Amino acid sequence: MSRRRNILFLTNRVPYPPNKGDKIRTYHQLDHLALSHNVYCGCFVDGDEDVPRAKELGWWCKGVIAVRWRKSVAAMQAAAGLFRGRTLTASAYRDDILMEKVKAWGEKVHFDVAVAFSTMMAPYALAVPADRHVLDMCDVDSEKWADYARKLPFPASLLCRREARRLREYERHCLRVFDATMLINRRERRLLDPSECHERLHVVPNGARLARQQDSKALPAEPVVGFLGSMDYRPNVDGICWFVNKVWPEVIREVPPARLLIVGRNPTLRVRRLARKRGVTVTGAVADVREYLDRCRIVVAPLRIARGLQNKVLEAMAVRRPVVATSAVADGLMVQPGHNIVVADEAEPFARKVADLCRFDELCRAIGEAGQRCVAMHYCWAQALQDYERTVLGEDRSGAQELPEEGPVVAGRNAVSRAASGLSRATSKPPPQPLVVG
Repeated sequence: MSRRRNILFLTNRVPYPPNKGDKIRTYHQLDHLALSHNVYCGCFVDGDEDVPRAKELGWWCKGVIAVRWRKSVAAMQAAAGLFRGRTLTASAYRDDILMEKVKAWGEKVHFDVAVAFSTMMAPYALAVPADRHVLDMCDVDSEKWADYARKLPFPASLLCRREARRLREYERHCLRVFDATMLINRRERRLLDPSECHERLHVVPNGARLARQQDSKALPAEPVVGFLGSMDYRPNVDGICWFVNKVWPEVIREVPPARLLIVGRNPTLRVRRLARKRGVTVTGAVADVREYLDRCRIVVAPLRIARGLQNKVLEAMAVRRPVVATSAVADGLMVQPGHNIVVADEAEPFARKVADLCRFDELCRAIGEAGQRCVAMHYCWAQALQDYERTVLGEDRSGAQELPEEGPVVAGRNAVSRAASGLSRATSKPPPQPLVVG
């Protein structure tokens, strides 16, 4: 890995800061690659707050192209794609400006690797000449649409079923045309490759930052239950509404002082209305999620639709907070129900297990400590990013060594982290100015 490669890195969101599920993954990937290679980043900008963040990418990337993504335009493009036989997902992220700019890069720069995060960015990577093309699919999005189809009424279910079918066809096409494809866990891999024999399909998980001993917060005595996540994401909204309406009344009956903190940006109207319930607080966006996590005695993950890997669950486990989750969440993690996580799918047992953790300190500590050991063993950023770089560069992963349980490092020591602290990789000159379009 001594030679610096030219890497085209394409993602559907600005990969900074790591405050959202997919951005946590792309942030660490870009952070790691930029330390040893020349990275050219192409991405979409969701809102005005992401414009300055896109500009900051110039501190560690050789080039940056960030194009405005507008939900209203994306909706019209998705509708047009529906009648042209395309997937809604790909149509929503089809942008002529970004395609033109990355192709222009390809004419000027010899790319060793073009790597795309998520299937909606796959067409951009394939349009650029490179020695190697890599796709980080992360989740099997087609299965998420299939889940929606099973939950939603007609005619929405029909539309979701159609999108699931077309996306699955495209995902299988990507397996054939990319030199390597990555998924976040073995559950996602089994969906695309049930026999697990596809040689170019790899599993690369996320990691989590473990609390240092001196930074560890004592287990709160107060029965505070937490739910953390983006509160405009459909599975999160569905899960927390089910929890508050079906589970929480029984928890309150068993543990009257119990309080529930719903922490996350952009709460929908359905979520905001949950604050009317006894003991429930909806915070909206907060400056530091970790402060709220420290207040929680227990964290719940009551998602009934869950793909990939739930980062907030890992973060809670990493700071010794016991987690009560549905099997849909637990099945995506390398956990042992009843040992390092508590699992329930029906309202009554879910409430009983939350109430037990509110009342019994030893049980709470045992589950929390076992959860942290699980994260240390299976979700180390250092190991995950080594595997990621080997997959991106096409190097043999067979020699990868498992790190010891005490080996995980605190993520964020690379170029991006220094940039976030106001330092650059080359402080003697200003960074290249990124092109932010729109």
